[in-house]
Amino acid sequence: MLADAASRTEKVRDLGTCHLLECVDEAQAVVITKDRSVGALYSRIGPRHLMVTPGDLSALRAALLKLGYVLPERT
Repeated sequence: MLADAASRTEKVRDLGTCHLLECVDEAQAVVITKDRSVGALYSRIGPRHLMVTPGDLSALRAALLKLGYVLPERT
């Protein structure tokens, strides 16, 4: 029983805080995610949602700007 409990503690990990971005629709998400400069900076987690780590957010902002999209700073 203890071995089972110990092994279960290793099956789920908290990877920290991430930013959740929402696109206006699925088509917009597809346009953004097809660009190679953006590819490694996010994880697509739904039809309209992207997950970005805090360390990649500024690079994603810059890549989106080159595509013509502005991701405003959150206040």
